[in-house]
Amino acid sequence: MAHMNTSRVTEAAALPANLPRIATFDLIRGLAVVFMIVIHVLDFYGAPEVHESLVGVVLAFAIGWPAASVFVFVMGIFVTYSSKRSLARGLKRAASLFLLGYLLNLARGSIPMWASLQMGLVSHEELGAHSPLTEFLIFDILQFAGLALALCVLLKHFLPRPEYWLAASLLVIFCSPFFWTLSSGFTPVDEFFKMLGGDHSEGAMFPLFPWLAYPLAGMAFGQWLREAGNNRRLFQKTLWFGLALFVVGGLAISTSPEYHVGHNLRSGPGVTLVVMGFVLVTLWACQWVTERAHGSRWLNPLYFWGKYVTAIYVTQWVLIGWGLLPFGLQQLNWLQTFLMMLTVLVLSDVSVRSWLWFRQRPLRINILSRAKFE
Repeated sequence: MAHMNTSRVTEAAALPANLPRIATFDLIRGLAVVFMIVIHVLDFYGAPEVHESLVGVVLAFAIGWPAASVFVFVMGIFVTYSSKRSLARGLKRAASLFLLGYLLNLARGSIPMWASLQMGLVSHEELGAHSPLTEFLIFDILQFAGLALALCVLLKHFLPRPEYWLAASLLVIFCSPFFWTLSSGFTPVDEFFKMLGGDHSEGAMFPLFPWLAYPLAGMAFGQWLREAGNNRRLFQKTLWFGLALFVVGGLAISTSPEYHVGHNLRSGPGVTLVVMGFVLVTLWACQWVTERAHGSRWLNPLYFWGKYVTAIYVTQWVLIGWGLLPFGLQQLNWLQTFLMMLTVLVLSDVSVRSWLWFRQRPLRINILSRAKFE
């Protein structure tokens, strides 16, 4: 990938404005949705003997990090692949994602927890350090996506060259551990530090360091994709570059495991390179599948979930958050946990399809009315 064309954005402006929607990205995001639901249900509903078992730990490690990494990497791709979004529109979209994250915190966490306390289903002692306020202040993937998108569109506007974006991605990867120990003792400042490099115990699920590395690298990929005359050749290079990152990341981990592995949801440089390699190899695999299974009905649900990934993501979290009231936290066995995964997936799909149907209903009525009188 390092040898791909990296012409200036001014040259890329001559490319077609309406580039085709690539099914590969819908497929890979659809798979990411499934994996996220599996992990979320496993963590919140699976009993300790389920999510702490060997299978549960392997599932969390094998698809937890990679699923979220795919989501934010593809977000970076669309920053540069699509030429429709101006700086103002990009920043507006970033702000809406950031605010949506906190609205989701209310809907899935703060309000259900408050309701549980009011109904006597749980006590303050049982919650420990958790409260409706701490649930609201969680810095999750939508808040991260909002900040990351804002930084990406600003970088695209002021430093419009893919090599700068790749350099920034590498800088984030190798400098991230230095942001994990920032603390001031002053709550408002520490909330900002939490967004930069906080961990799970502090309520930071996706701190900017190291997660920002993925959308920055995705931007470079998106620009190369715009300029590529042959998508198949580009994705073939993606495969080999992804495998190379596996090797480089693995060698880095062997030199200093403590530095290169990191902690839960805060991967060190070595692990970040390995996961980046996984994302690239998965992109190639999804491209391979879409080429050979073009028109297959079996992939349509995945394409749908990928196309409406934000709506599906929000819906599944609301279902999981409110479902804790009747089912409790970490109470289900393996069979019950698996059935809950299927239930959340199906209900999320039906809910989003219903929302789309109702949203388009006025348009249908207008069309039918015109047809009737004409």
